[in-house]
Amino acid sequence: MLPNLWKKMQVAHDPRDLSLRWREEFFKLRNGIDLFRAALGGVGLVHVCIELTGPAVRDMGLAVLVTKALVLVIAVALQTVRIESGRVMLVAPVFFIFGLSFSLIGWMPALFAMIMVWVINRALPTVGMFLFAFAVLQVGFGYVLKHSSLTLVLLSAGLAWMPVLWGTITHRRLERMAKTRTSGRS
Repeated sequence: MLPNLWKKMQVAHDPRDLSLRWREEFFKLRNGIDLFRAALGGVGLVHVCIELTGPAVRDMGLAVLVTKALVLVIAVALQTVRIESGRVMLVAPVFFIFGLSFSLIGWMPALFAMIMVWVINRALPTVGMFLFAFAVLQVGFGYVLKHSSLTLVLLSAGLAWMPVLWGTITHRRLERMAKTRTSGRS
């Protein structure tokens, strides 16, 4: 009974529709791994790594922040740019960015921003708009709930906005990561 009901609830998806479908995205193992990997890596980089160093490194302030930001920018770039069959693609690393936001702005603002962006997802036509809305929600919840500094909140929002900016600069559309690619289709 339940599987038949589930099949009836599924609506044929327009191939021109570039929005995210939460039922598909949340059940992909790769997305869960991306979220977990980014959250652990972000905590390790932003919080643990610098605490284990000596006081001389901790007192460098701006240099340490710029180094952290540069490492995170490179991580997002590696997640965004994909080369398949000799073709360069920009793929929206949504769950990787979700994981980074948990480590940068705290679990509560990140969770609220993540829930809200999925709530308004049906009104967002593209993955780029999804990431932009998530960046705005991060700033709002990060500022209101104050789980971390405003600098880290803005860094997290900037990381969410970067794939959108790269797509705009290169005149390429951000794509969703497909489960499998069939041969002959690009």
